[in-house]
Amino acid sequence: MPATSPQDRTTPPVPNDPTVGGSSERLNELAMSFKKSQALSAALEVGLFSALSAGAGTPDEVAAHCRIDREVADRLMIICKAMDLIADVDGRAVNLDDVERFFVREKSTYFGDFLRFTIGAEYDEWKGFADNIKDASSAPPPSKLYEGDLNDPERARAFTTAGYNSSIALAHRLAKRFDYSRFTKWLDFAGGSGCYAIAACERHEGVKVIVKDHPNVIPVTREFVAKHNLADRIEVEPGDFLKPEDYPDDCDLISFITPLHWYLEDDVMKALGYAFDALPSGGTCLIVGYMLNEERDGPIDPVFYHVQAIRDGHFTGHVPSGPEYCAYLERAGFVDAKYDWLLPNRLGQIEARKP
Repeated sequence: MPATSPQDRTTPPVPNDPTVGGSSERLNELAMSFKKSQALSAALEVGLFSALSAGAGTPDEVAAHCRIDREVADRLMIICKAMDLIADVDGRAVNLDDVERFFVREKSTYFGDFLRFTIGAEYDEWKGFADNIKDASSAPPPSKLYEGDLNDPERARAFTTAGYNSSIALAHRLAKRFDYSRFTKWLDFAGGSGCYAIAACERHEGVKVIVKDHPNVIPVTREFVAKHNLADRIEVEPGDFLKPEDYPDDCDLISFITPLHWYLEDDVMKALGYAFDALPSGGTCLIVGYMLNEERDGPIDPVFYHVQAIRDGHFTGHVPSGPEYCAYLERAGFVDAKYDWLLPNRLGQIEARKP
């Protein structure tokens, strides 16, 4: 498609626009991104990257290792080369470094199952997005975006297990930079697999934790806690942070690690208010969540969640910026609110103290 001339514009040009004089390739790439995610999901499903890590390097060897047709193996390998996931070295296919670290099932840093689960769970939600936004209203939504997953025990298990695999490394990063040892007892709401509590207990002696989540998540959480031999330090029980009765009065740290973006501001303020009331003077509220930048024009991953929280004509959640998170905490009564990136361009770390 021919490039558009600057003279064809009817609005002021963007300063230093890198696309001036360019082709439509960038836009075509955006429109066809769904093909990449489906191809990646298929490669993960058959274990292509694990096969290469184990020494398979040709279509015949990959086909034998993955128990798939030789032509299927060849085509999958071609598309993964085109997407810069694998490359040929001395005539044999090998994984690129990040693929070797994160997409090989046998590695401790593997999180392919999380991506497979997310691609499968969210594909249909995005499929009709253009129609979804036409009649959006502020009327209360009938359910949260992920409630269907948690109400089904099997999907709750898959969701929680995938969350452990994708988050345990990040949980250890948080445990390195956040001093849990300052607190006598920590309440972790929507704690999922318990990975953040596990990492904290493994790095800080004496930390005691209560992890609360949906009833269908709790059995999986207990399994992970037992696997790490931490049942004596991590209590696990059902709990809902929108119910004031689920807040004990003996915790000096209360956290919300990645649930708040699924909720609208009124519910977020309720939860922060309940946390403020339950904490003693000097207690801390910790939030880890998807976070927009200060300009509210990115980064792209938090923006996806912000936009995705329009479902069936309803707003089901929102992603605040760092200053907005701090403003929420201050409105709830907290002081010394501050924020920073925990996972750059994706997850923020926000904390504040009860005076």
